Amino acid sequence: MNRFFTCLLTSLLLLGTMGGCSTSDAEASLSPVCPDKISETLITQLSQEPKRTPVAEITQYTYLGQTVYLVTGGGATTANGGSTTLNYLFDTCGNVLCAASGGANNQGDGRCPDFKANATNPVLVWRDSR
Repeated sequence: MNRFFTCLLTSLLLLGTMGGCSTSDAEASLSPVCPDKISETLITQLSQEPKRTPVAEITQYTYLGQTVYLVTGGGATTANGGSTTLNYLFDTCGNVLCAASGGANNQGDGRCPDFKANATNPVLVWRDSR
């Protein structure tokens, strides 16, 4: 599982270093734009890994005015209903914003503690049906 996130983060970091999310003409001419469908990239990478229990899901939200994708699934369930696996939140360029949930206390990595309170418009994008 850690291998998966290492590969995923490496791939996404490479995408991020190849181009930013800026749309200004000057910056756009210097670097490529973000991938069109980061959710498809996430689906492809999750599909290549062994099936998770609980199953992997990608849910799209609006958070702080931007579209984000939360990847959940895998890991043991803790006493407080969380997962021992961190659930990473990605922007539309594939950058990891934070681990929004999961971990021993189900608080993620603490970098976006307001995600549960402020994330709106959840849409299930993909659920591993294997």
